[in-house]
Amino acid sequence: MKLFDSLFGRTRLVQSNVDQLFGLSAAAISLQAQLNLTSTGAAALSFRPVSSGDFKQIESDMEGLLNVSKDDTQITWRTFTDPYGYQWILLKAPDLENLAANVYTLSRELEDSGYGEQLLAAVFQFRDEHNANVYWIYNFKRGTWYPFVPAGNKQRDNALELRLSAVMKPEMKIETDMTRWFPLWGIPL
Repeated sequence: MKLFDSLFGRTRLVQSNVDQLFGLSAAAISLQAQLNLTSTGAAALSFRPVSSGDFKQIESDMEGLLNVSKDDTQITWRTFTDPYGYQWILLKAPDLENLAANVYTLSRELEDSGYGEQLLAAVFQFRDEHNANVYWIYNFKRGTWYPFVPAGNKQRDNALELRLSAVMKPEMKIETDMTRWFPLWGIPL
Protein backbone atom coordinates (compact mmCIF):
# COMPACT_ATOMS: atom_id res chain seq x y z
CA MET A 1 0.00 0.00 0.00
CA LYS A 2 2.94 2.40 0.57
CA LEU A 3 3.82 2.24 -3.12
CA PHE A 4 0.30 3.29 -4.16
CA ASP A 5 0.27 6.02 -1.51
CA SER A 6 3.50 7.52 -2.87
CA LEU A 7 2.36 7.20 -6.50
CA PHE A 8 -0.90 9.00 -5.82
CA GLY A 9 0.57 11.58 -3.46
CA ARG A 10 -1.21 10.37 -0.36
CA THR A 11 0.41 10.66 3.02
CA ARG A 12 -0.30 8.63 6.09
CA LEU A 13 -0.81 10.24 9.45
CA VAL A 14 1.76 9.46 12.09
CA GLN A 15 0.30 7.08 14.67
CA SER A 16 -0.29 8.94 17.89
CA ASN A 17 1.14 7.48 21.06
CA VAL A 18 -0.89 8.81 23.97
CA ASP A 19 1.60 7.23 26.38
CA GLN A 20 3.78 10.26 25.58
CA LEU A 21 1.40 12.33 27.69
CA PHE A 22 3.12 10.84 30.73
CA GLY A 23 6.44 12.08 29.36
CA LEU A 24 5.47 15.58 30.31
CA SER A 25 5.12 14.55 33.94
CA ALA A 26 8.61 13.08 33.88
CA ALA A 27 9.96 16.18 32.14
CA ALA A 28 8.44 18.52 34.74
CA ILE A 29 11.66 18.46 36.79
CA SER A 30 13.68 19.68 33.81
CA LEU A 31 11.02 22.24 32.94
CA GLN A 32 11.34 23.67 36.46
CA ALA A 33 15.11 23.35 36.96
CA GLN A 34 16.36 24.34 33.50
CA LEU A 35 13.61 26.63 32.23
CA ASN A 36 11.95 28.01 35.39
CA LEU A 37 8.54 26.79 34.19
CA THR A 38 5.94 25.67 36.70
CA SER A 39 2.65 23.99 35.95
CA THR A 40 -0.45 26.08 36.61
CA GLY A 41 -2.44 22.93 37.28
CA ALA A 42 -4.45 23.47 34.10
CA ALA A 43 -4.70 21.35 30.98
CA ALA A 44 -7.15 20.79 28.15
CA LEU A 45 -8.10 18.14 25.65
CA SER A 46 -9.46 19.30 22.31
CA PHE A 47 -11.38 17.15 19.84
CA ARG A 48 -13.95 17.44 17.09
CA PRO A 49 -17.26 16.04 18.28
CA VAL A 50 -19.36 13.79 16.04
CA SER A 51 -23.13 14.05 15.78
CA SER A 52 -24.11 10.52 16.70
CA GLY A 53 -25.75 8.74 19.59
CA ASP A 54 -22.66 6.56 20.00
CA PHE A 55 -20.41 9.58 20.39
CA LYS A 56 -22.81 11.18 22.88
CA GLN A 57 -22.50 8.00 24.96
CA ILE A 58 -18.70 8.25 24.83
CA GLU A 59 -18.88 11.86 26.04
CA SER A 60 -21.09 10.68 28.88
CA ASP A 61 -18.61 7.89 29.67
CA MET A 62 -15.74 10.41 29.75
CA GLU A 63 -17.67 12.53 32.24
CA GLY A 64 -18.24 9.39 34.30
CA LEU A 65 -14.50 8.69 34.30
CA LEU A 66 -13.81 12.20 35.56
CA ASN A 67 -16.45 11.83 38.26
CA VAL A 68 -14.82 8.63 39.49
CA SER A 69 -11.37 10.21 39.72
CA LYS A 70 -12.37 13.59 41.14
CA ASP A 71 -12.30 12.51 44.79
CA ASP A 72 -8.85 10.92 44.54
CA THR A 73 -7.21 13.50 42.29
CA GLN A 74 -9.07 16.69 43.29
CA ILE A 75 -9.71 17.32 39.61
CA THR A 76 -12.29 19.78 38.38
CA TRP A 77 -13.39 20.28 34.80
CA ARG A 78 -15.69 22.09 32.47
CA THR A 79 -16.38 21.88 28.77
CA PHE A 80 -16.15 24.56 26.15
CA THR A 81 -16.91 24.68 22.42
CA ASP A 82 -14.71 27.05 20.45
CA PRO A 83 -15.80 29.09 17.39
CA TYR A 84 -14.43 26.36 15.07
CA GLY A 85 -16.69 23.70 16.59
CA TYR A 86 -13.99 21.89 18.57
CA GLN A 87 -14.96 20.61 21.99
CA TRP A 88 -12.57 21.31 24.86
CA ILE A 89 -12.46 19.56 28.20
CA LEU A 90 -10.69 21.98 30.54
CA LEU A 91 -9.11 20.32 33.55
CA LYS A 92 -7.66 21.67 36.79
CA ALA A 93 -5.76 19.60 39.34
CA PRO A 94 -3.16 20.36 41.99
CA ASP A 95 -0.44 18.31 40.30
CA LEU A 96 0.78 17.66 36.79
CA GLU A 97 0.76 13.87 37.16
CA ASN A 98 -3.00 13.85 37.79
CA LEU A 99 -3.58 16.18 34.85
CA ALA A 100 -1.54 13.97 32.53
CA ALA A 101 -3.27 10.82 33.81
CA ASN A 102 -6.73 12.28 33.25
CA VAL A 103 -5.91 13.64 29.79
CA TYR A 104 -4.46 10.21 28.95
CA THR A 105 -7.59 8.43 30.21
CA LEU A 106 -9.94 10.68 28.23
CA SER A 107 -7.93 10.47 25.01
CA ARG A 108 -7.61 6.70 25.43
CA GLU A 109 -11.40 6.46 25.80
CA LEU A 110 -11.85 8.25 22.47
CA GLU A 111 -9.21 6.11 20.76
CA ASP A 112 -10.54 2.82 22.13
CA SER A 113 -14.03 3.76 20.94
CA GLY A 114 -12.78 4.34 17.39
CA TYR A 115 -12.72 8.14 17.54
CA GLY A 116 -8.97 8.69 17.82
CA GLU A 117 -8.95 10.67 14.57
CA GLN A 118 -11.23 13.22 16.23
CA LEU A 119 -8.49 14.17 18.73
CA LEU A 120 -6.77 17.46 17.97
CA ALA A 121 -4.49 18.39 20.86
CA ALA A 122 -3.71 18.13 24.53
CA VAL A 123 -2.57 21.41 26.04
CA PHE A 124 -0.71 21.87 29.33
CA GLN A 125 -0.28 25.36 30.77
CA PHE A 126 2.88 26.54 32.50
CA ARG A 127 4.13 29.91 33.68
CA ASP A 128 7.65 31.29 33.49
CA GLU A 129 9.47 33.41 36.08
CA HIS A 130 7.73 36.54 34.71
CA ASN A 131 4.28 34.91 35.13
CA ALA A 132 3.85 34.65 31.34
CA ASN A 133 1.94 31.70 29.89
CA VAL A 134 3.87 28.93 28.19
CA TYR A 135 1.96 26.02 26.68
CA TRP A 136 3.16 22.53 25.83
CA ILE A 137 0.94 21.11 23.10
CA TYR A 138 0.69 17.45 22.15
CA ASN A 139 -0.49 17.13 18.54
CA PHE A 140 -2.38 13.84 18.26
CA LYS A 141 -2.23 13.90 14.45
CA ARG A 142 1.58 13.97 14.50
CA GLY A 143 2.33 12.20 17.77
CA THR A 144 4.66 15.02 18.82
CA TRP A 145 5.02 17.88 21.31
CA TYR A 146 5.78 21.53 20.65
CA PRO A 147 5.91 24.69 22.76
CA PHE A 148 3.64 27.66 22.21
CA VAL A 149 4.50 30.99 23.84
CA PRO A 150 2.00 33.75 23.06
CA ALA A 151 3.51 37.23 23.28
CA GLY A 152 0.36 39.34 22.94
CA ASN A 153 -1.67 40.59 19.98
CA LYS A 154 -1.39 37.28 18.12
CA GLN A 155 2.38 37.35 18.30
CA ARG A 156 4.58 34.57 19.61
CA ASP A 157 7.98 34.39 21.22
CA ASN A 158 9.73 32.23 18.63
CA ALA A 159 13.14 32.53 20.29
CA LEU A 160 11.81 31.16 23.57
CA GLU A 161 9.92 28.41 21.74
CA LEU A 162 13.16 27.32 20.05
CA ARG A 163 15.04 27.37 23.34
CA LEU A 164 12.30 25.34 25.05
CA SER A 165 12.28 22.73 22.30
CA ALA A 166 16.08 22.43 22.31
CA VAL A 167 16.24 21.88 26.06
CA MET A 168 13.36 19.38 26.11
CA LYS A 169 14.28 17.42 22.97
CA PRO A 170 16.13 14.70 24.94
CA GLU A 171 13.06 14.11 27.15
CA MET A 172 10.09 14.60 24.83
CA LYS A 173 9.33 13.77 21.21
CA ILE A 174 9.45 17.30 19.79
CA GLU A 175 7.92 18.10 16.39
CA THR A 176 10.84 18.70 14.02
CA ASP A 177 8.81 20.54 11.36
CA MET A 178 8.31 23.99 12.87
CA THR A 179 5.61 24.81 10.31
CA ARG A 180 3.52 22.34 12.30
CA TRP A 181 3.90 24.30 15.54
CA PHE A 182 0.38 25.62 15.19
CA PRO A 183 -0.55 28.52 17.44
CA LEU A 184 -3.70 27.88 19.43
CA TRP A 185 -4.88 31.44 20.03
CA GLY A 186 -7.42 31.94 22.77
CA ILE A 187 -6.76 28.70 24.63
CA PRO A 188 -9.62 28.70 27.14
CA LEU A 189 -7.46 27.94 30.20
